[in-house]
Amino acid sequence: MARGHKHHDCPTTSKTKRKFCSQPSQSEVDEGVIDDGVDTAEEQACEPFADADEPLSGPFPGGPHDPSVLKSFKSHVAAAIWFNKEREPLKLQNHSYKLTQWVFDEHVANHKFWSYIDGSRLRPLVNCSYLIGNRVVVSAFCERWQPETNTFHLPFGEMTITLDDVFNILGIPIQGDSISVPEGVRLDKTYYASLLSSTLGVTIDEAKKEMSRYGGNGVTLEWLILRFQSVSDDSPLEFIEFAARGFLLYILGCTLFVDKTGNRINVIYLHFLLDLNRVGRYAWGAAGLAFLYRQLGLASRVGCRQIGGYLTLLEAWIYEHFRNVVSPHLRVEYLENEPRVNRWEPRKDAGLSLVYVQALRQQLDHMHAHEVIWDPYRGLREAHPLLEITFYTGMLKCLDIVEPYYPDRVLRQFGRVQIIPHNPYTPSRVRRVSDSKSYKVVYEYFDGLWQRWRDHVLADANRSIPVKFSYDCTPEYLSWYQKITHPYVRHPDWMSAAVDSNEENHPLQRISRALCITHSIVDVGRDDAIRQPMRLYEAIESIQHILLGNQVQNTRTYQRRRHVQNNE
Repeated sequence: MARGHKHHDCPTTSKTKRKFCSQPSQSEVDEGVIDDGVDTAEEQACEPFADADEPLSGPFPGGPHDPSVLKSFKSHVAAAIWFNKEREPLKLQNHSYKLTQWVFDEHVANHKFWSYIDGSRLRPLVNCSYLIGNRVVVSAFCERWQPETNTFHLPFGEMTITLDDVFNILGIPIQGDSISVPEGVRLDKTYYASLLSSTLGVTIDEAKKEMSRYGGNGVTLEWLILRFQSVSDDSPLEFIEFAARGFLLYILGCTLFVDKTGNRINVIYLHFLLDLNRVGRYAWGAAGLAFLYRQLGLASRVGCRQIGGYLTLLEAWIYEHFRNVVSPHLRVEYLENEPRVNRWEPRKDAGLSLVYVQALRQQLDHMHAHEVIWDPYRGLREAHPLLEITFYTGMLKCLDIVEPYYPDRVLRQFGRVQIIPHNPYTPSRVRRVSDSKSYKVVYEYFDGLWQRWRDHVLADANRSIPVKFSYDCTPEYLSWYQKITHPYVRHPDWMSAAVDSNEENHPLQRISRALCITHSIVDVGRDDAIRQPMRLYEAIESIQHILLGNQVQNTRTYQRRRHVQNNE
């Protein structure tokens, strides 16, 4: 049964205002404050509409027909693409390759140092990052990101990167204290210099000099290497602790909190590295997800030309859920108890021209719900558990970045039938415009809500019922969704020069059709499959014909017969 559209304001616990605090327990949080590194005029390549920055007040060609949800859609890159105004592939701010530049001498003992790194629970980030990002894949999915819902909008429904994905893909904590500076702390240059001095052992003058090199409150990643790469067990304990904090800050700057400055990391994160024995108690995964949500929101604007955040997380999520479209390489040596990011060898860009983005765009436009891997961890929950905090509904925070988190919009990713979700939270102030440097959104946030997350999880009654097929949703949901979304990015009259994804005999299309059959066999389960050997043989025969390029009367025989059998 469809759920009503109840107005969904941000939950609150107190209305008490506090002063002298840039991070109060209750605050209006301004998006885009932390070194978003605004795009230069040269990068503003795609011209928006004359009225692109006006809220959507009526139907938009190709959707949404109901403007109540995607209110900023006119400034979205997909709106420009609908009218044949293209954007080149995004520039990726991917610092993962820098992790290889901090070199440790394997002949030098560093047990004390690594004990601190292991205790932080962030060590998986050292070895799991993709050194080179795929601009085509990232750009095509950014075209479908809607910041009002923090979800990707596809022809058949919404999907997003959930806390469940973060935990199982990266293997870092999603529960714990929030990355939020406590009240009473004045974030000024004096505080930053003092923080840098006390945590990394530099003088106040050295701290000010390093931060002043580029302005702002950051230090360069290269500076951290030069100061601390020589650490060993023979170093004084105090220096080992300084080096551990420096390395952890370096890891964060190369992974979770990559901004558009290119080579710097905000020193405020040192506040959370003060006590090396408490670093692992923070919800780093939740903070990284909030940061990535922000970057995706900025990248969805027509005037944005680059994206930051931890793009390894984004790419690995795409590989998990859309493996039959982007075709990543499977690492045969992967062990199931490892973070899932290690399961994939990222696919390199086939090319950087716009035509490749257009080709993937068309593939996504032609996708059907049954072609998605909705719950890639199904049957693997012993190694990759579904934690209850995944169903937390509210705000995620990373310093002054606050982003809403809506598990009820993507129930199929948890093996539940998708129903109509609640309306998104209403910002207290909003300006989602085409120019990313003017993009501002303000939400009310309360630290206490995250600390009491168990009081704010999606109720069992609102989690719907288990799916029969992984893509199940209610009829009411599809009807509602088609009204509030822009399901297809490409206008049907603007044919790209890219590969025609409708061409039945194209290799990519043949692989996609074959994978549809294999996924349906996997979905039904091994026991059921071997009890029907003739149907299993027919499915294998169909796959062979498809891959050889032969005509097949019905390439979805196995799946169609499953439907008939289940209806009987």
